[in-house]
Amino acid sequence: MKDWVPDWDGTLYAANTAHHRAHDDGFLASTPLRTTDRILDLGCGAGDLTATLAELVPHGHVLGVDAQPSMLAEARSRARANQFFVETTLQRLDETLSSPDHDGAYDVVVSRAVLHWVPWQDWPAVLASIRRLLRPGGWLRIDCGGAGNIPRMRRLLDAVSTTHGGPTTPWTFLDAGTALDLLEAARFDPFVEGAFVRTVAQRRPFDDESLRGWLRSQVFQAYEATMPADHRDAFRAEVEGRLDDVRRGDGSLDQTYVRLDLLARG
Repeated sequence: MKDWVPDWDGTLYAANTAHHRAHDDGFLASTPLRTTDRILDLGCGAGDLTATLAELVPHGHVLGVDAQPSMLAEARSRARANQFFVETTLQRLDETLSSPDHDGAYDVVVSRAVLHWVPWQDWPAVLASIRRLLRPGGWLRIDCGGAGNIPRMRRLLDAVSTTHGGPTTPWTFLDAGTALDLLEAARFDPFVEGAFVRTVAQRRPFDDESLRGWLRSQVFQAYEATMPADHRDAFRAEVEGRLDDVRRGDGSLDQTYVRLDLLARG
C-alpha cells in the first residue's frame, strides 16, 4: 500500500511557518554542525530551514527529502547552490536512497516538525534507515510533536472530527521514554556527552488570522485523510467557527506546543 502523503500546498504552507521559524535558533544551537558537513534533511517541506542549513555548511551540502511535489517546488525556489532534493516518503528511504553512495554518507540527519506524521508502527524501520544513512559517529537531530501537544486544539479537532466520521489525534505524539527505547533499539546512542531525549513545552503565539492559516495549511489535512470527502468542508467550517473554545485563560489564541526534542549519536 502506498504511504499516505498529506495534501499540502507548498506556497500556503510556506506562508504559515513563522511559529516554527521562531524556534530555529534554538534548534540549530543544539545541532552539532561543521562547515564541511553533509546533511540529510528529512521532510524538508517548503525548504526555509533547509536553506539556512545549507548556508551553515558552505563546504558541505544538504539533501532535502520530502514526499510532496508542491513542497519540493517551493523548496527548490529558495535553494542554495549546495542543495539537492529527492521526492520520497520516509518509509521508503531504503528504496530511494539505496545506492552504496548513500550508506554512511551523512554527517548529520535532521528532521523538523515531520516525524509525528509517521505512523507509530513505521518508526522502527524509519530509524533503522536513518542509522544506515548516517556515518558512524554522526548525529541524529529531531524535533517533532510530542506527547501532550496542542491539547486545547486537539480536543476541539477530535470532538468535531468524530461527528463527521473522522479520526481522533491522527498524529504520532511520542513521549520521551518511548523515543529513547526506539533509539536504542535502532542502535543510536542517546547517552553520549551532549546527547538528549526530552519533551519541551512551549507557548506559541497565534492570533485569529495566523491560527486559521495554520489549521488550513498544516492541520486539517491530517484529519481529512480518513474522513468521508463529503464531510470535509463542514468539518473545517465547524472547527473555525469554534475557535473561541481554544482561548487561554488570558483570552489569547496562543497554543501550547510540546516538542519531542532529541539529539543522538549514530
